[in-house]
Amino acid sequence: MDEILEILKKTSSRTQKLFDQSKDPSLKRIEIYDKTLKSEESSEAQKVQASLLKTMEYDRLERLSSQLSLLYILEIFAFKVKIIQISVTNLREQLQKSELVEKTKEIEDAKNDVEKLKILLDAQYELIRQIGEGRKEDLFYIS
Repeated sequence: MDEILEILKKTSSRTQKLFDQSKDPSLKRIEIYDKTLKSEESSEAQKVQASLLKTMEYDRLERLSSQLSLLYILEIFAFKVKIIQISVTNLREQLQKSELVEKTKEIEDAKNDVEKLKILLDAQYELIRQIGEGRKEDLFYIS
């Protein structure tokens, strides 16, 4: 889990650095495209091209921002998983120290033994009942 956290941290740092480096130049290019769109001297083709390039710049920044957000969410999720993993390990150690696991196993073994005895008693009861019915039938023929 530590390796995953480290990989996520490095990846998010690189993505953050790339986003920070790209943001200012992209915003400057977007300003230039806006000027081209507002300029009366620009041809229709230049305005269409500026509009497309402006949209592409916004899309690129949005894509980087989304990737960065997802990386941070994954990093938080992995960190929470690590905390749960540590908590479960600590809980297991505490249970072993308190011998509760062993006592629970003893209780389960006792429950299994009781179930086996119950089955034996049911079988013995059925056998006694059958013997009793057999005697009644034998006595019926004698009378």
